[in-house]
Amino acid sequence: MVLQLLLYTFFILIIFFLITVYWKFIRLTKCIYDILRSQGVRTEPFIPIIGQLPELRRHREEGRLLEYHQKLTEKHGLVYLFFLGPYTRLAIQEPDLIADVLGRTSAQNYIKPADLSFRLKPLTGIHNLLVSNGIEHERARKMLNPAFHFNNLQSMVSIMTHQTAKAIDILLESSSTINLATVFNNLTLSIIASSAFGRSFETISNAQNIIAHAFTEVLAAVAYRASRMIILIPIISQLPFWRKNIVDEGTRKLNNFVDQIITDRRQGRSQSLCAGADILDLLISAVDTQGQSFTNEEIKDQTLTFILAGHETTSNLIAWVMYELMKNPSVYQACQNE
Repeated sequence: MVLQLLLYTFFILIIFFLITVYWKFIRLTKCIYDILRSQGVRTEPFIPIIGQLPELRRHREEGRLLEYHQKLTEKHGLVYLFFLGPYTRLAIQEPDLIADVLGRTSAQNYIKPADLSFRLKPLTGIHNLLVSNGIEHERARKMLNPAFHFNNLQSMVSIMTHQTAKAIDILLESSSTINLATVFNNLTLSIIASSAFGRSFETISNAQNIIAHAFTEVLAAVAYRASRMIILIPIISQLPFWRKNIVDEGTRKLNNFVDQIITDRRQGRSQSLCAGADILDLLISAVDTQGQSFTNEEIKDQTLTFILAGHETTSNLIAWVMYELMKNPSVYQACQNE
């Protein structure tokens, strides 16, 4: 009798699981696919659960991810649909449509996808501009606006010139071929981390290695787990396999490092490297319309988000500009002369 009851319970759980998977990862995705296709949006084939993930993973591992998306653009145009596993992705490269997505007036129409939070949570937490929505995002944006005021950004120029000079000195000492993408990635990381953490980033032993290695290793491990859809099932994602130890260890190091820096700054044991307030000062002093400050958890999440999002996008842009200049010697010479 007990065995029959257990088998019956197990059977019910399996049925419930299959229905949930079908409804959440197949039915809803297919509905979006049908609606957008009926509106004339070009799409990649609808493949339940896995979508184009195997192709994306293969191109990523071969270092040809950009080439993959370029081929999709040539095939479908500036707007097309593809599937990141069970998640629908509408790729937009039309300027007017991009402006609508990024504009403040339409912000309530666009919710950040849940899988973005799952992927970035180990590195940036959930209380940050990158993954938050609605009231939380609006509150944080208003509180952070002063950080992007011209005067505050100008006060960080000295950090940019100092870190750039250090990077150039290192390059001049080397006689081997260099990877510019790596150089710019390390440079922008140093600039933004120094702008965020102040003197602590310069004085704490091994600080740059802690930040650089943690970000690099955790991002690679998170991408590995995401490409195998491990993050989709919470129970499975918590098992100590599939590079979870790398994610946990890197996250622990980052959190301990940033927690210590926030505590030191609040207690006056560290200071800004800028002529004025740095990012950490601005986050600590920011208040909302109710006079409430950011919590330490929010400060940590926002700081790590600035570093993650800021250094990678900036370094990629600089590397791309240098690539284009090298392909156009006359333009390169004009820039050099200027």
